[in-house]
Amino acid sequence: MQRSEVVDMALKLLDDIGLDALSTRRLAGELDVRPGALYWHVASKQDLLDALTEKILDGLPELPSAPGTSWRDEARGLAAGLRDALLAHRDGARLLAGAVSPGPNRLAIADRMMGALSRTGAPLDAAAYGNDTVMSYITGFVLQEQSESLDTSEVDESQREALFDAERYPYLAVWARSWTPDSRRLSFEAGLDILLEGLSVYLAREAEKAPHPRTGPGASSK
Repeated sequence: MQRSEVVDMALKLLDDIGLDALSTRRLAGELDVRPGALYWHVASKQDLLDALTEKILDGLPELPSAPGTSWRDEARGLAAGLRDALLAHRDGARLLAGAVSPGPNRLAIADRMMGALSRTGAPLDAAAYGNDTVMSYITGFVLQEQSESLDTSEVDESQREALFDAERYPYLAVWARSWTPDSRRLSFEAGLDILLEGLSVYLAREAEKAPHPRTGPGASSK
């Protein structure tokens, strides 16, 4: 048995039963081995969860930057790809939020996002803070998506009217009636645009405050 087999089976179990029910004992049973045998391949339960996070991020396609791609478009592409990768597996956002040891996939995503933000001319620390902010937004949004007990796209008009009393909640009532299966994606994209708009102001300000032109990868390209 190889480590990859352990991780593959753990991912299958994650999709079937969810993170709360995933245990090393259950995993060992599916692999038809004693629980102690798993620790020849994973150091701990957390090591297994970190490996699962990396496995999920394997699904994030590499998106090479086309010449002339703006930093905003690159950030949008990375964010959309990460959301899709997390949504592809049950509790994907919870796994990412709880990961402890960053593997090469997590590091590559962060480095790529920092590179995009750095192309504004902002110093590296500002790009790092921006990366943390964008990653927190993505993880938090998907965490909410995967935790929602109610999908208003699956209820009929009378149920929506009961949920959102038009007299008490007039704006929510109108909004609920316009909800479609694609609304979560549109909401994610709108929130990301709002975030990137604010980041552009912050990064420009930090670029102006920098005492010297920034040097390093991507420094000359805006």
